[in-house]
Amino acid sequence: MASIVHPVPTDSATRESAQDARRQQILDAARTCFARSGFRGASMQEICAEARMSPGGLYRYFPSKESIIEAIAQEERCGAAEIVHAMRGPGPLLDRLVGCAMGYFGYMRDPGACELMAEISAESLRNSEIGKRFAAIDDSVRDIMREVFEAAIQAGEMPPIADLDATISMLQAAVDGIALRQINDPDLTLARVEPLLRRLVAGVLGMKA
Repeated sequence: MASIVHPVPTDSATRESAQDARRQQILDAARTCFARSGFRGASMQEICAEARMSPGGLYRYFPSKESIIEAIAQEERCGAAEIVHAMRGPGPLLDRLVGCAMGYFGYMRDPGACELMAEISAESLRNSEIGKRFAAIDDSVRDIMREVFEAAIQAGEMPPIADLDATISMLQAAVDGIALRQINDPDLTLARVEPLLRRLVAGVLGMKA
């Protein structure tokens, strides 16, 4: 049997890997600080302390707090895209929708994730530039949901809905509310949520659970 030769990392590849790790270290620290102190309240000094990094080291990766927020928004955008991709996959629509929501709930169980979502929601209500960045992510999720629902209606998988936009808003509100509820109700496990969520989604869309 032929032996497998593993490529030896170059100095450049090793350096890029270390830089990526340091960049992620800063973003993780910033998420913790933003969840604890808010986007407005958290300072670059606080982020430096949380990341255990000198100001000079941090500024080498991110020149401002705004650039950190932009990077986090991009990560959230990519994370949302990965989760909602399940909506376009094969299988029954209800299974896809519930699977997508359960993936989101699992993601929101990461330390600080729900607290950060609450801060994002507050900034969005203030209609700040920060809020607008994250509102764009929400809009992209809505667009995918609308596309999936319209295709399901055409295929006869779900009945026509008079106000599709309001229906999507209601479903998003329910999912976000359940995600936030996990902060104060640790006994609300994924196993308990799944069958109830299935009935809720089916009821809103007029489908069989």
